[in-house]
Amino acid sequence: MPCKTTLKIIITVLVFVVTVTASAQQSSASSGNSFTNNWQINYNLGFTQFYGDASNNGYFKKFSGEIAFATGINVRKYTSPVFGWGVNLFYSGLKSHKEKNATGGTVNFGLEGSYFDANINMLVNFSNLFWGYENRKLSVYGTIGLGYSTWGTQLTDSITGTIVSSGDVVGDITYKKGGGVVPIGLGLNYMINNNWALNFEMNLRTVLNDDVDVWRDGFKFDQPFYTGFGVSYFINPVGKPKKHKTVYQKEYSSTKNEPLKPGVPLYDYRLPKENKKKESGSEMDVLVIEVPLEVKPETLITGVVYRVQILAKRDKLKSISSLKNRFHISGEIFENYQNGIYRYSTGSFTSYKDALQHSYMLKDKGVYDAFVVAYRNGERVTITPEMKLY
Repeated sequence: MPCKTTLKIIITVLVFVVTVTASAQQSSASSGNSFTNNWQINYNLGFTQFYGDASNNGYFKKFSGEIAFATGINVRKYTSPVFGWGVNLFYSGLKSHKEKNATGGTVNFGLEGSYFDANINMLVNFSNLFWGYENRKLSVYGTIGLGYSTWGTQLTDSITGTIVSSGDVVGDITYKKGGGVVPIGLGLNYMINNNWALNFEMNLRTVLNDDVDVWRDGFKFDQPFYTGFGVSYFINPVGKPKKHKTVYQKEYSSTKNEPLKPGVPLYDYRLPKENKKKESGSEMDVLVIEVPLEVKPETLITGVVYRVQILAKRDKLKSISSLKNRFHISGEIFENYQNGIYRYSTGSFTSYKDALQHSYMLKDKGVYDAFVVAYRNGERVTITPEMKLY
């Protein structure tokens, strides 16, 4: 089982996950909060096969007595539709058997024990990288990381009865109980809905020394190979806008210059009798209220410029050009300092709808938190429902 230090790490990560989840739920209504968006919590379980000096068999042959239960947890933050960064904790048993040594001699070695590692890793979504950003059900991804591993294993020679354990000293050799590890993985992710997903992953964890199997016999690095299935929960996922929104915008914009048509007349049934209006020779206890044919936006909105905010920080950016290069923004980026916050926005529109369409384009480029803001005389103002009509 993992040592006390390992359990402390697991508890710390779990506390962090709960904190992030709670924070995300409290601020989910704020589209400008980028830290709590696009987090993934993944739990997986499966089996591990060992490849090293104490191993002869291949993947399928190892199913006959050379696999051990394994499990892991990932906490990951997606910084774009392509890349994500996270922390992984992994625990596994180890089993293996060898009948021939490196020189071809007959042996009968059996390996048993446990393995644990913690690592920081990067995820690359190959589907989005090569085929564009989409809200896919199924995507292919790869991971690579760097971390530290510990193990407690025992090698038994059934011919001689010799038993060697991790940490033992044999002659001038001291077998280590820990070392660096480089995990590399490939997986499939299937989205059930906007928050939940299933995944299948295979990863090879290359330990940067030769002591996991307590035997040095020519295989330079020992390698646990993990095959697992998992379930993921995504906190505040912000993806590509749905197509029907874009269609709606196009339909709306095609009629934006047309005057408003008269609707159903409005009647006031509470008028006194002296205000009654006769129609077709009969009395009606109603008065028709005229509906204006057109409402001009100039009478509601004056001097307002709409932009799309892409970033907000307490500290001023050292270089705005880095922001342009990161998201491939060709237009000017405006910096506005107000209430102790530096806000960065792009575009300059007199119409809210045009700015909204621009925000969709930026989201396609990976600016998940892009949203429309309004400025008057350099000061940010609240967008009213009337302003959203034009």
